[in-house]
Amino acid sequence: MYCPNGTKNINRAPEQRNRKTRTKDKYRVVYTDHQRLQLEKEYSLNTRYINIKRKAEIALDLNLSERQVKIWFQNRRAKDRKLEKKQKEEQNRAMQSQPDREVPDGAGALREVSFNIALLNDNGIHPTTF
Repeated sequence: MYCPNGTKNINRAPEQRNRKTRTKDKYRVVYTDHQRLQLEKEYSLNTRYINIKRKAEIALDLNLSERQVKIWFQNRRAKDRKLEKKQKEEQNRAMQSQPDREVPDGAGALREVSFNIALLNDNGIHPTTF
């Protein structure tokens, strides 16, 4: 029964109120701190992708289903992609906001290189020695 004020289960019989249907009342897995730390450790130390054998081991160790482990890894990879995309966008914004530097013309650059070589020679350092 649908009630617009959010009290959809009040008028149901007690045995119907506690049932969850997959389509209407999806549940969310809340991982313990220990589970989350172990999953993060596995993700960072070994690989972003988990093989079938390791997935079964982790699921058994953490009292999770293999499906929960698989989905956790999928969500973690999605989080990484989102962070990488955000970092690239920030770098692009930073690059666009910086004023363009003047690039010296060929003659100016050649004079600067010649001057630096002369300084090195005056100090007893020869460019071929470094």
